[in-house]
Amino acid sequence: MNGIYLSRLPWSGKVFCTLYLLGIGCGALAAFTQAATAIGLSPADVQASLAPAMPMTHMSAGQMMGEKEITLGEVSSAAKVWIRTPLLIQTSHTHLFGQTLIAGLLGLIFLFASVREWLKALILALPFVGTLMDIGGMWLTRFVWPGLSVLVIAGGSLFALGYALITVISLWQLWIGTAVRAAGRRGAGAPPSEASL
Repeated sequence: MNGIYLSRLPWSGKVFCTLYLLGIGCGALAAFTQAATAIGLSPADVQASLAPAMPMTHMSAGQMMGEKEITLGEVSSAAKVWIRTPLLIQTSHTHLFGQTLIAGLLGLIFLFASVREWLKALILALPFVGTLMDIGGMWLTRFVWPGLSVLVIAGGSLFALGYALITVISLWQLWIGTAVRAAGRRGAGAPPSEASL
């Protein structure tokens, strides 16, 4: 992009980009763990969390009330989050702002990658499209049809795929590709350039 490429950034730029990408990766792993433990990762888990009414535990035959004792082992499997509409509004609001900002900063770094323009545009779009599918899928699951819960999982997966591609390509071009090119120039007898020092 106008002669500025990841491989040509000064050390400060490379360190900034690297730490940002790694920090977002740690945040993404934490978000994945939170989603897996609080809601679950299957369409059925998402449907249960976004059901219009709180899912109830089934009463056994002859049980006279809705309360029953549970063992400590049953707590972890029963303790899933039911997302009420006010929480869905809050989640949508914070995630649309937050994930779009993250996708934008990822994209800003990736704009300086040496990749064909059509491929760059496709990869840059993944986190944005994933965010819209994820949040939109939550609303569609709650208010249109529970079977649309697959959009939530697909959206999160698209966001993760976009992040992974941007990170791998960017880190390669920031550090490894630069070192490989510099070694090739030195091996060919070319004097080392300032960028390779």
